[in-house]
Amino acid sequence: MKLVITGNPGVGKHTSAKIIAGKIGAEVIDINRVAIDDNAIAKKTERGLEVDVKKLDGLLANLLKTRNDQIVVGHLAPYVLKPAAGISMVAVLRRSPYELEKTLEKRGYRAEKIKENLASEILGVSLYDSLKIFGRRKVVEFDTTGKTPDQTANEIMRALRKKPKPAGIDWLALVSERGDMQRFFEY
Repeated sequence: MKLVITGNPGVGKHTSAKIIAGKIGAEVIDINRVAIDDNAIAKKTERGLEVDVKKLDGLLANLLKTRNDQIVVGHLAPYVLKPAAGISMVAVLRRSPYELEKTLEKRGYRAEKIKENLASEILGVSLYDSLKIFGRRKVVEFDTTGKTPDQTANEIMRALRKKPKPAGIDWLALVSERGDMQRFFEY
């Protein structure tokens, strides 16, 4: 089993991956850790680190050959993994922008970075990119809003056994209904 867990920062990817790995004895491959440890950083900018996508793709492809039970975790998954890597499922974790904002603030993210990540979450960029790369049959969306990491991990494990119906999370409609478009987007 090769599970990919992706989504925006602050949605619970790493915590869920660790819980699942502990329950099934899988190895966790942290994409960010691989990029840093194996020198797949292209450059450092004021916005953060930019990875060498080709190098990271090669490193991950080699790691995915080493074991059967693996969980690959990171927001970069759709950009650095090949769909033919024997991936069983791609779990895209989503969180309400209202809750996500608090999480990112607690982590000390700069206001600009928070706004960027919230816009990405509202628009479903991680989901869209995952669907584009891995296809509808492999991608499952999970709403982590108000859930404990254990609850999210259990939902992902259930989905691995039985393909769930699409979640259809629409934060854009929620934000629009609440009249908060200008809060999250400059237009």
